[in-house]
Amino acid sequence: MLAVRIDQYGPADSLGIVDVPPPVPGPTDVLVRVRAIGVNRLDLLLRDGNIFQVPLPRIPGTDFSGQIVALGDAVLDRKVGEHVFAAPILSCGTCAHCLRGEDNLCRQFGTVGSTIDGGYAEYVSLPARNAVPLPEGMDAVAGASFGLTYATAAAMLRRGRLSAGESVLVLGANGGLGYAAVELARCAGATVIAVSRDSHANERLLKLGAAAVVAPGPNMANDVRALTQGRGVDMVFEHVAAATFEQSLASLAMDGRLVLGGVTTGTQAPLDLKAIFTKRLEILGCRGSGRIDLDRVLEHMARGELSPHVHQVLPLEQAAEAHRMLESSEVFGKIMLTV
Repeated sequence: MLAVRIDQYGPADSLGIVDVPPPVPGPTDVLVRVRAIGVNRLDLLLRDGNIFQVPLPRIPGTDFSGQIVALGDAVLDRKVGEHVFAAPILSCGTCAHCLRGEDNLCRQFGTVGSTIDGGYAEYVSLPARNAVPLPEGMDAVAGASFGLTYATAAAMLRRGRLSAGESVLVLGANGGLGYAAVELARCAGATVIAVSRDSHANERLLKLGAAAVVAPGPNMANDVRALTQGRGVDMVFEHVAAATFEQSLASLAMDGRLVLGGVTTGTQAPLDLKAIFTKRLEILGCRGSGRIDLDRVLEHMARGELSPHVHQVLPLEQAAEAHRMLESSEVFGKIMLTV
């Protein structure tokens, strides 16, 4: 089968196009014929190896959709021919955390495309519990566009206890995760201030539901305070990390919460300890998402409240070009690959 694989860490050009045997599903797995794959920042981080290292070779791709073509011997709740998309988080499914829908707290936590091979291929072997039926009327490209980003955004907003009437600052709002957070925060009844360095995205973010857009940089916190009459925001949705963390913390109001769900620009950042205790701030980590978050996203979608945006669709063979486009940070929404 055709696959795009990480054989060694490096730039986008280091992605290898390979011909490998199709995987054989285990007893509790299904074999999926992949039709579409969503490209995520996580894919870039796995490929360059600077922040995360996984056993190589690895076929990346956390978001994908397709059709089940074979079942493991113990699989009883899926059927051949069913159209599915991948739930991003791997977990045992039986512990107390999983039974509460908080798979991201499971001791067997993992991620499709990093812990196991993912969707940059014609076929994927996937645990049956991670093969979620595609919502009725949704095509393959749309089905591969939201699993990781929207579920993660929902988990981060839940972790930050965002509620109606509050304000939230969303970093990287023009990208897949930030875009999802703007939509979900709007659904929660919060006032959204979006952060984007791509000025061409500002009008789209305002139409999406952001009340205002500010640029990242040394004046970001001042701009946020100007928009909030000097108060700051109740929550910061932070996944850029090192490059923005100091300004994100300075943007918070009294009793504000910063939720950190990613470290795309590095893991080391200055920390103003005085601000944390004088303003009673909370810094909350969020690892992945749970089924409770994915279910919430699917409920919003069923009501027509969410509309994942696809920036461009490329064939799988152009995965390296897709990575370069995402690295440019001039992408609005998601880049998709098709097989």
